[in-house]
Amino acid sequence: MPTILFHSPQSDKAWPVELQKALSDHRIATDIDAVDPADVVAAVVWNPPHGRLRGFPNLRLIQVLGAGVDRLLREDSLPDGVPIARLVDPGLTQRMSEYVLMHCLALHRRMPEIQRAHDERQWRYLHPRPPAESSVGILGLGVLGLAAAQALISIGFNVVGWSRSRKSGLAFASFAGESELEEFKRRADILVLLLPLTPLTADFVDARFLATVKHDAALINVGRGALVVEDDLIAALDSGRLRHAVLDVFRTEPLPTEHRFWRHPAITVTPHNSSATNPATAVAQVVDNLRRALAGQRPSNLVDRTIGY
Repeated sequence: MPTILFHSPQSDKAWPVELQKALSDHRIATDIDAVDPADVVAAVVWNPPHGRLRGFPNLRLIQVLGAGVDRLLREDSLPDGVPIARLVDPGLTQRMSEYVLMHCLALHRRMPEIQRAHDERQWRYLHPRPPAESSVGILGLGVLGLAAAQALISIGFNVVGWSRSRKSGLAFASFAGESELEEFKRRADILVLLLPLTPLTADFVDARFLATVKHDAALINVGRGALVVEDDLIAALDSGRLRHAVLDVFRTEPLPTEHRFWRHPAITVTPHNSSATNPATAVAQVVDNLRRALAGQRPSNLVDRTIGY
């Protein structure tokens, strides 16, 4: 029987069960070491073991269980010519929008400062202001960035966006390319990183970038840890250029217990839980992509390996 490999040990255990229900004419295998390589016709994965996917000669699709594919594309031994599809999951998108909205509100209402006053048993009154008095700048205007922008606009935040290529038809001001990055930064009180990690965006937020953000701005990183140069971020926080950073993604995960991010008073660490794929909302898309690929049709949300997303 043709086999579809499911390899994502940390994902919801319902995934292989639901896939098997929907694809009864295939075997869903979760043990990468217990399959006949010739039987594997597709792989549904998140961070597969290095080099293993090249060992399946009849592979027709690699379906990634997430929106980001940078970890997979770092593989120097992916099979040539096999299409790669990323996941555009409405449930994942909703959870990401919730996370961004939650932390933008917390930063706007100065909750980190209130928490520090609480820890010091100080009554520090900070007058609440309407969201319209804060501008949130979103870097990366893909599905997740646009959904987050809509959630922020819906409660009154001013939103500006930046992307590498020009976007049209948006309900908010947007900027594009290196030439417009400085103007974008001048407008943003809170910066939200939702860029894909590619060779062009690695170390994007460095000392040069941070030198011209608004004084007392805040940063939320829900993209990838390698978008940010850690030493430069710490320096910007220590100097007061940035007032706070909310970090959900890191160069090493889980974040090592000795890492200085844990101890820095101006950093909020969350355990990469801003969002996650949900079988209830995403399995239909994965099944449709698998059926398309196995029938020789074009799957949805294909990745362009040359640009990295």
